Amino acid sequence: MGLADDLEDYRRDTEAFLRAREEALYLHGAGHRADLPLAQIHARHADLFAEEAVGELVGAAADAPSGDRGRSLRALRAFAVQGRLDAATASQQEAIAAAEASWLVRAEGETLPYRGVAAAIANEPDRHRRLALERARLRVVDEELTPLHAAAWSLRHDLAGRIGGDGASYRSLWGGLLGVDLSALAAQCERLLRDTDDLYRAVLDPVMRSAAGVALDEAVRADLPRLLRAPEQDAHFPSDRMVEALERGLDGLGLDLRRQPNVVIDAEPRPSKDPRAFCAPVEVPDRVFLVVAPIGGRDDYLALFHEAGHAEHFANVARGLPVEFRRLGDDAVTECYAFLIEGLLRDRVWLSSTLGFTESGDHLRDAALGRLYLHRRYAAKLLYELELHAGGGLDGMPARYAELLSGATGVAWPQETFLDDVDQGFYCASYLRAWALEVGLRGMLQEQFGSRWFAQRRAGSLLRELWEDGQRLSADELASELGLGPLDLSVLAEEAAATLG
Repeated sequence: MGLADDLEDYRRDTEAFLRAREEALYLHGAGHRADLPLAQIHARHADLFAEEAVGELVGAAADAPSGDRGRSLRALRAFAVQGRLDAATASQQEAIAAAEASWLVRAEGETLPYRGVAAAIANEPDRHRRLALERARLRVVDEELTPLHAAAWSLRHDLAGRIGGDGASYRSLWGGLLGVDLSALAAQCERLLRDTDDLYRAVLDPVMRSAAGVALDEAVRADLPRLLRAPEQDAHFPSDRMVEALERGLDGLGLDLRRQPNVVIDAEPRPSKDPRAFCAPVEVPDRVFLVVAPIGGRDDYLALFHEAGHAEHFANVARGLPVEFRRLGDDAVTECYAFLIEGLLRDRVWLSSTLGFTESGDHLRDAALGRLYLHRRYAAKLLYELELHAGGGLDGMPARYAELLSGATGVAWPQETFLDDVDQGFYCASYLRAWALEVGLRGMLQEQFGSRWFAQRRAGSLLRELWEDGQRLSADELASELGLGPLDLSVLAEEAAATLG
């Protein structure tokens, strides 16, 4: 009997590996420990990602039947392939994590931990100092991180060709693993960028002048965090009431965060804490960490609510599901739930009824602009990554990256982050599809439960039913089951026109 015929041992070992990896990622990302022992964890579970195991899962999934059996094999195949790539690059990933956690950045007579620079730029009102901090940060990226990223991507690209066979590229391999037509999604991205370009620039220019003190045609990437930070809104988003606001927001749906011992919120500031908020599902559904690095004001709230969407999803997954449905599958599904809870902070009725924020016009405009910025940025990221991973090497990619991101964001974008800004497995595609799915899900909730759906326990019950299913269904399957039709990024352009036009 082969591996694909009896998956129980593989599932058990997968659970143990994921538990160890997520705990290590939590402790490191939350700033509790400087090292990230990924190579050690992979070595303990090497059989999961051995060539024979990966090959058998790849072959079995290719011939998998429809239904849950096929879903299981496809989810485990993607996990095994990603694990094989991670095992091959564990030393580079450890070195990157160690450098990010320990490196100090010096600018304008000030010394900051590398991971604290993003917050410092967002909080700095003086443009000269913002630019100095950005230059110092980019030096670290260029000199310390890019060589490690380049070595890791070289290994991943080579190994993808061997796993996929017939000279497969990383792009073609992952298109198959995700079950997503990446070329069709890219065409939707190009249309999204075209359809929103005039609106985006018309709204961004006056806000850029006001918030960052510079015209759009002179702005650079370091000006955007200050604009998106919106410090003038801080009074409405006090940091000491952030968790209380989340609790009150979830209460309306019948979700009592105070009585969920399986969800731990880590919002304490630490110098080496990763500036990117994250959810660490160490044991699903029994031990879920929600981690956010405080910057101040609205950004903290958005990050906390987003990660709370992940946390509630994982904390409500049915315990009896196999590991591939509880912890693996299509990440666009959990990102959809994260965007749904984050979206409460862009709902005028919710802001008024829950936060008492009645004069929210400027906030809503800025939040809608920030959302459109992200849609355009990730559309450009997908277009760039499709070129990066097509098999042609890294020549010319820094300039191409800067060209695509500059065009999408409207500001001069630096070349130095051309590899530092790339997530594995085309995760940008998961974000894009999740945004489209969230628009449909939110519309369905509004249609069934009214504009105050977030205060209806029946809406909360519906969400818990969806969350119980983990990620058994793909985002496209979930959209079909909910009667939302095919996922299409055109809904993002329509939403932008309605909120900003």
